[in-house]
Amino acid sequence: MDIKNTIRQSWGKLDESWRFAISAFFIARIFFAIWSWVILIIQPIAVHYIGDTNNPGVVFLDLHTSQPYAYNRQVDGQPLTFRPVNRTTVTDLQSNSIWDISTGIAIDRKYKDFKLSPTSYPSDLFPYHNVAPYPNAWLAMWQRFDANWYTSIAENGYGNIAGDDHFPPLYPLLINLTTPIFGNGFIAGLVISQLATLYALKLMVDLFSQWGNVTSGKQTVAYYLLYPTSFFLFSAYTESLFLMTTLLALRSMKKQSWVWAGFWVFCAITTRLQGAALFIPMLYLMWQDQPFLRKLQHWAGLAISGTGFLFYIFLRSTQVSGNVLPFSEPAWRAKLVPPWETYLYAVRTLLSGDFNHIDLLNWVVVTFFILLLIIGWKQIPIEYNLYTAFSLLIMLIRIVETQPLISMSRYSLTLFPSFFILGLAGNHPWQRRILIYSFIALNMFLSSEFFSWGWVA
Repeated sequence: MDIKNTIRQSWGKLDESWRFAISAFFIARIFFAIWSWVILIIQPIAVHYIGDTNNPGVVFLDLHTSQPYAYNRQVDGQPLTFRPVNRTTVTDLQSNSIWDISTGIAIDRKYKDFKLSPTSYPSDLFPYHNVAPYPNAWLAMWQRFDANWYTSIAENGYGNIAGDDHFPPLYPLLINLTTPIFGNGFIAGLVISQLATLYALKLMVDLFSQWGNVTSGKQTVAYYLLYPTSFFLFSAYTESLFLMTTLLALRSMKKQSWVWAGFWVFCAITTRLQGAALFIPMLYLMWQDQPFLRKLQHWAGLAISGTGFLFYIFLRSTQVSGNVLPFSEPAWRAKLVPPWETYLYAVRTLLSGDFNHIDLLNWVVVTFFILLLIIGWKQIPIEYNLYTAFSLLIMLIRIVETQPLISMSRYSLTLFPSFFILGLAGNHPWQRRILIYSFIALNMFLSSEFFSWGWVA
């Protein structure tokens, strides 16, 4: 009973924003944990199709062991399509035959005893980048794509995998420093992201409550957690760390604590180069803190924050790729262009008909956030609008030829000021229903794709 009373008293002493942030965090964390477990149970095998019409292939990935099996899927001149039955078998939709994924042999029905021909599969289909798959299948559902880049850099340093200098150093450094505590780099990354997410939620409740009231602050954060790609906040990705450092940087700027502002901008830039967008609101708020650039603290803040960008440029110059410019990366088929060219390229791709659902989603997201920026210009403090505008600019000046507006649905998580407008829209019942139902449905769909090694952002 004493323990219960102590917990109750400690909880009561926390301010309201902390109580809401902790509650919202654990509700979201438990939901995604259960949802990933459900996907693991109902879809224990990820099915990926490879090759072309002349050489159609399929890869079955056992999500419990992370073991892939690749085969040519053409039988009697017809390419088969499959769906999982259980952990070891799949069925094809053409004949309903049952196939053992480890041998490629049909064990029942029409094609019984027929054996699929083994084949190879692209090395980047399940990119672990020399990081061992985590043995616990439930947690390993979160070990996807960029999580392995960061873990690999943390464990092996830069220069071991072509293109790893694309990823700024702070997050892998933190993973490296905390790996001895948690015993595994991937788990260290997960813990860092959970803690950063929790604190970022608290900071957002405080911020949005200042713009409106406590109710609108909580409502905005609730929509943020429902947003279709919010599950990335709970994986070993940089979204949560970048969000936290950006919120701290802008809070320090508002307090005119320029040395701390410079430090947090440094952290944001060395987490993600989008942090360079913070220079604009920083200069704007320094201009309001008269006399402009005539205070030692102004120059100290700019020097500290600028060091972050210069440090990353130096890091890239020392790597084997030699691609010093952070947005021009031939290995990723990325280059610098005017921002409208990236947007128009996406539009042309959609009009050509040669696109997938992720291309459409990314275009919708970018268009949506441009509209939110315009709609909310007078309702959000100017320094936060400047951050959002220049963040969008930085995102759009880098074009990737293989996928227009690549990962914009995930990057939009960092455009947190615009979510305040969504919070206000939620005051209207029909708008609230549209947001909640569409966000939850898309979130569940995209996260299930992510768990099954589907590229979503």
